[in-house]
Amino acid sequence: MIAHFLSILLSSVLGIAGLVHLAWAFGSTFPYANQQALARAVVGRRGITRMPSMAASGFVALCLFAASLWALLLGRLVEAPVSDWLIAPGGLVLAAVFLIRGVIGVLPTFERALPEQPFLRLNRIFYSPLCVFIGLAFFGLTLMMPNWSWRLSLFG
Repeated sequence: MIAHFLSILLSSVLGIAGLVHLAWAFGSTFPYANQQALARAVVGRRGITRMPSMAASGFVALCLFAASLWALLLGRLVEAPVSDWLIAPGGLVLAAVFLIRGVIGVLPTFERALPEQPFLRLNRIFYSPLCVFIGLAFFGLTLMMPNWSWRLSLFG
């Protein structure tokens, strides 16, 4: 029951983030007035004036949609023609990716590389903590998978 709730919550968060990135790929500046304000809040590179390309934003959206689907696979809310030996390590990889992004995001080197405001403030209070939550949720979902045989084959 907890796994289903966590799976739906995680998939929803990732799906919404994917939709926002897809909107940006097609030129939306939501929730800001223009490209420069959005880029300063979302990318944070020194002197940035425009959002990344349509392809770059679209690729991030696609990755977020895939991660959203993976959360549903881990929670057993969607069936796939693959076994747990693939689904579980994928969950661990996603956990690692999001946890690393969350932790790196608050390191001084990262902050010096992306100093633009409001990105720096948003990263500290929202982006990095959200990435840590997503990473922990993927880790938890992977550990809650009902079939324990993937653990034996992965670690033994």
